Amino acid sequence: MAVREHQLFNELFENVKPWVFPEIEKRTEQEGYQVMFGPNKLAFEFSPKQNYEYNSLRWCTNLIGVFDRLENIRNMTRRSVYRKKNEDKSALLQEWLTYNYEHYAIAYQGILDIALLLTNAVFDMGNPYDKCSYSTVCYNTRIAGTEVGAILKKLSETVRKHREGKNLLVHRGERIKLPIQMPSEVDLLYTAIRVGIKLEDELRLLGEFLMIHTREDLLAIMDKECKQIESQSEKLLDKLLPVYRRMRSFYS
Repeated sequence: MAVREHQLFNELFENVKPWVFPEIEKRTEQEGYQVMFGPNKLAFEFSPKQNYEYNSLRWCTNLIGVFDRLENIRNMTRRSVYRKKNEDKSALLQEWLTYNYEHYAIAYQGILDIALLLTNAVFDMGNPYDKCSYSTVCYNTRIAGTEVGAILKKLSETVRKHREGKNLLVHRGERIKLPIQMPSEVDLLYTAIRVGIKLEDELRLLGEFLMIHTREDLLAIMDKECKQIESQSEKLLDKLLPVYRRMRSFYS
């Protein structure tokens, strides 16, 4: 079962829809967008129950959005790279893989942050968004020592592989290295192209052939990683669902 199909999201959506959709219909298109996706809350006052449900749905929806983004990135990586006349396709593909992988790493590493925000909302901890860190959530007395805490710890360990690369890219402008060994022939060809050496057609075709197989190796790694973290995220939603039902009953 995909995260998008999880019962927690279905119940959140069905419970919020009756009161939030009529309010959206009363507003302009821009205001309606702000209601569902913007950083600001609705123009009218929330009841405690509405506030709880709206925040829980918001972060559950954002979590689903990240998995959609990861799927789109992998689909884009699979697409062919078209070259103009006299351009080397292997060099274009190498840059294309790096570009998509950088976006993949950023999105992947961000799953933990959204999982923490969702957990904070469902347990109604009250932590401000900018203070919703691993320590403030996982060391909270409601979470510490529970299965939810164990799942969040595992999520933290899973995304750790991308944390350093993401930080170097975002904060220092350094490119993220691909998690595969680039064929030495491709590196040589790419270097030759960058310094302006004109390659024979046979060498260009060799580079393209090697890069296509390199792309398949990279996609296999990405697919495996996404399957792993989606499974962990589903387990988190499984544990949050009864908490949401219990907390919601308090506001009834």
